[in-house]
Amino acid sequence: MKIRLLLAVACLWANVLSGNAQTDSIRVETWLREGCALPADSNRCLFYAMQMMGTPYAAGTLEGEGGERLIVRIDSVDCTTFVETVLALVLADADGVPAFTRFKQRLRQIRYRSGVIDGYASRLHYFSDWVCDNERKRFVEERTCALGGKHLYITLDFMTGHPDAYPALRNDTSEIRRMKDVERRWRNRCVCYIPKGELNKKAGELGIRNGDILALTTSVDGLDVVHMGFACLVGDEVHLLHASSAVGRVVLDTCTLFQYSAPKRTHTGVRVVSCVAGR
Repeated sequence: MKIRLLLAVACLWANVLSGNAQTDSIRVETWLREGCALPADSNRCLFYAMQMMGTPYAAGTLEGEGGERLIVRIDSVDCTTFVETVLALVLADADGVPAFTRFKQRLRQIRYRSGVIDGYASRLHYFSDWVCDNERKRFVEERTCALGGKHLYITLDFMTGHPDAYPALRNDTSEIRRMKDVERRWRNRCVCYIPKGELNKKAGELGIRNGDILALTTSVDGLDVVHMGFACLVGDEVHLLHASSAVGRVVLDTCTLFQYSAPKRTHTGVRVVSCVAGR
């Protein structure tokens, strides 16, 4: 009886997992077929971001038991996985291959250094590292400096300074050492940002375009950004389309980017990154 019960539970759990995977596959391929049918000059980044409106917010969706592996979640996202999912859809669309397998391939390439899964430290955890690696792959292009952004010197070491906040680093000195190797490359590095006091301008003045990735910079020691999403122009005002922890789902804020960021004490400004294939 006990064995039969365990088998029944195992089968039920397998069905739940496969059902989620099947649902994800159907949704992704439906979106890709619709996207591939759009006119050539359509904004793919904004189109795919809009498909995910209302998707529930969930933190820590990539933190699982066992070794590092590609985790695909369409049913819930955080701010980073939302941006990665949209970019993977854009790249699969640009490939002209509306298939779930191609979407997963592109997601792996985006999320991991050189597209290779080699333990926890191979995941591009810090935004600056993520942008640098994905610029090398020619998936994105940071435009912050070109838009007149100010210079900012950053040192990234928050993760190894707070290992208990990350399950994969907790009590694993080897992974901490590997993350320190990553962070060592980001000591006193110069990046550009647009100070948040300047965000109270029209989109045309800022040079921000529909579908740009917006990353909110921070004064928190050891971090570069604390949130990210996509620019959505309402008239000539920049609004943020993002996975919101406060609202609990993917939303287009009714307030402007400036109004969203201004009251947040640790927000210092924004970095602007374009999806090369989604223009």
